[in-house]
This record gives sequence, C-alpha cells and structure tokens, in this order.
Amino acid sequence: MLKEIIKYFFSIGTLTFGGPLAIIDAIRKDVVLKKKWIDSNEFENIIGYSQIAPGAYAYQVAMYVGYNLAKMPGALLAGFFLVLPSFLLMLILSFFYSNYKDINYIQYAIYGIAPVITAIITHSGINLMFTLLKKDLFLYILFFASIFLTIFFNVQIIYIIIASAFISLIYYTIIYKNRILSLFPALLMIFLLFKNYTNASLDKLALLFIKIGALTYGSGFVIVGVLRQEVVDNFHWLTSKEFLDGLILGQITPGPVVITSTFIGYITSGIPGAIVATISIFLPTTIFVLIIAKYIYKIRNYFYIKALIKGANAGALGAIISTAYFIAMDSINDYFTIGFLLSAFLILSLTKIKPIFLIIFFGLLGVLIKIIM
Repeated sequence: MLKEIIKYFFSIGTLTFGGPLAIIDAIRKDVVLKKKWIDSNEFENIIGYSQIAPGAYAYQVAMYVGYNLAKMPGALLAGFFLVLPSFLLMLILSFFYSNYKDINYIQYAIYGIAPVITAIITHSGINLMFTLLKKDLFLYILFFASIFLTIFFNVQIIYIIIASAFISLIYYTIIYKNRILSLFPALLMIFLLFKNYTNASLDKLALLFIKIGALTYGSGFVIVGVLRQEVVDNFHWLTSKEFLDGLILGQITPGPVVITSTFIGYITSGIPGAIVATISIFLPTTIFVLIIAKYIYKIRNYFYIKALIKGANAGALGAIISTAYFIAMDSINDYFTIGFLLSAFLILSLTKIKPIFLIIFFGLLGVLIKIIM
C-alpha cells in the first residue's frame, strides 16, 4: 500500500492545478469513487478533521487519507509526495525568475496574469465564505471586521485569526454553555507567540515560516496573505511586485498554493532558503496531524475545538479578501487590467473552467496587448 500511496500522491502533486479545493476534489473522486480506498462518509469526516489543525488544507487532507490507509508512514508519504513535484518545479521557476525576470515578454505575461490572480483569490474567498460561515451572523461580523482591520489599520493577519478564534470561543461558550471565560488566556497566548525578525537568515526564515504554518487556518490563500504581510510589509525581504510574481508562479505550478513559500525562500537565501522555508511551513501541520490523527474520533466534535475553528475560519476568510485587495492595488493600473479582472471573475463564477487555463489565456493576451501598444 505504501508504494500505491507514493505513486498516487506524486501524480496528484504533479498533475492537479487550481489550488486546495481542486486538489481535494481530485482526491475525493479518486480515493472514494475510483479506487474505493475510503468510503464517502469517512472522506467527509476527513474534510472536517482538516479544519482542526492549522496549515495548508489540501496537505492535511492528503495526510489524513494516507493515515487512514497506512497509519503514520502513509500520512508522511502522502504529504511528502503531494508537495515534492511542486517544490521541484517552483525551485526551477525561481531560478529562472531570479535570472531572467527583466525580459520583456515575461513582464508582459505577468501584466496579464496578475489581475487574474486577484480574481481567483476573490472567487475562492467568496465560495469559502458561503460554505463555512453559512447563516451565522456572528461569524459574518468577525469576517468583515477582519477585512476592515487588515485593509484600513494594517493589523497583522495572524493576530486577527488568533483573536477571532478566542473571541469565537468566548462567544459560543457564553451563548451555549452559559459560562463567561476570561480574556487573559487569549491575550497571554498572543503575547507569547509573536516575535519580530529583522533579516532573512536561515534561522529567521525557519522561525517565521514555522510561525505562519502553526498559526494559520483555512485555505492556502490565507497563508499567502499572511506571507505577503510578513515578507513585504513587515520585513521587506521582497517587494510587492516580487511577491506577486512569486504568487503567479505558485498558481501556474500544480500542488498546494502554499508552495509560494519555496519562491520566497529562494529569493531571500537561495536553494538553502527554499528548502528551509518549504519544510518549515509544512512542519507544524505535519506534527499536528500525526499527533491528533490517533485521537481524532474523540475530539472531532468537541465543543470548544469547534468554537475556536469557527472564529479562526471567519478571520481567515477576511484575510483572503484583504489579500485580494492588496494584490489588486499592485496589479490593476489601467482599463485593460480592470477588464482582465472583471472578465476572469465572471468566467470563474459562471463556468467550471480551471484557473490554470485562465492564467495561460490572459498571460498570452497580456503579451499581445503590450506588443501592440
């Protein structure tokens, strides 16, 4: 079975484009409908399990499927081989980007693709909003508060997600358990977890990416938003344009969107940085999943866990929309790019086309328009 796990998840990591939801849907169709390794009820449970631990959503699903099939070795192999193909491809793309990014045609393609990335992130955020928040007014308040604080006050996304989680825990405990919890544990945890770093040495890279991987819930686009805030706004390791270019490369590679971390590591510290950043951002999730997988049946419906996750998801979804806003500010600069953004969003909303095809089309369109102009 271990050989089957290696072959299968390597193929998923190599051939599946479109971010976490596309990867999860592909895994569902294969392991439930085609291979029948797992029944549909258990796969639905796995989706729920994957909201308990922080980190990349699709990566967690792969690990739980692997654990279900072959315990701890299966989980480790599933996660590793899901990420490996996109890591290797991103490493190659990062090398070419760092050496040839000033070539005109590359810049022309990025001109066309950047607005599409904004549309993809916005569309993903809206879909997740309706899926996760449902009709809970309190969660929508956290969601819009997250957007407001991020855009207008530049509050760090990680702080918002943690605060949202603890506010949610307090709220639901008061409403459903008739207990009043103290705010001090939440404030103490926030104080202890955060530390500022001033340069991109390997130890600081590792600490930053471990922190992000350990404290970020939701879609890979949430983690991308936190990455942007940290490496562009806080530490100035990359410019906003470089980060956007890295995000574009992450979109045109298969596998998890979080592989953008490889690009950031490479730009700041070369191949060692790429390796350290990639391992560090997936490490907390791997440890969490391996620890809780054995006990998941006991804690999956635990009230306090669910209350924390609801708030974390609401804050994280606000971060997705905020990320789209900041990327739009960097990429929308004329009528053509406005048209690209609106067209791409409309196509995503009305069709089931895969994002990779939009990226290719608008990249070529950007080249064509720039040549004509």
